[in-house]
Amino acid sequence: MTPLPYEYLSTKGEVGQAWGVWLSGLADWDWWVTLTFRDPPAEALARGWTRPGWSYAKGGWRDFVGAVRPALGPLAWVRGFEIQKWRGAPHIHALVGGLDDTRYAPVGLWWWNKYGMCHIEEYNAELGAGYYLCKYVSKGLADLAFSDMMPGKMS
Repeated sequence: MTPLPYEYLSTKGEVGQAWGVWLSGLADWDWWVTLTFRDPPAEALARGWTRPGWSYAKGGWRDFVGAVRPALGPLAWVRGFEIQKWRGAPHIHALVGGLDDTRYAPVGLWWWNKYGMCHIEEYNAELGAGYYLCKYVSKGLADLAFSDMMPGKMS
C-alpha cells in the first residue's frame, strides 16, 4: 500500500477545525446550548442510582427538543455528549436552529426545574461553537447526533 503524500496527513486539531467549519455553515443556528444534569436526589441514591447515565441524558435531550420545537417548520439541531471527567456524568453541547419566537429564559427555567444547569446563548459564529462541539470528534470521544430535519443533511 502506498503511503499518502504529506499534505494529506492532518492533526486532530485540523480535523476538529474542518468539522467546525462544516457544522457552522450547516444551518442558520439560533442558539448555542450547554445542558448539565444535576446529581440524583437522595431517594434515587438510596436505590443505587449513582449518577445520570447515557439513557437518562438522551431522554433529557428529547425532552429539551420537544420543549423548543416550533409550532411550524422544522427544528434543526446537532448535539454532542461528553463525559464530565470529575463527575463521570454526561454533559450536552448543542447548536439549535429553526426556532420561532421561543425565548430561552423560560426554557432554561424549565430545564433547571427538571434536570439541572442550562446555559443558552444566541448563536454567534465568531465565538466558535461549531468548533467546540466538534473537538470531541477528533479525539474519538464523540456521541454526535443530528436532527432528522437538518437542512442539507446528507442521507
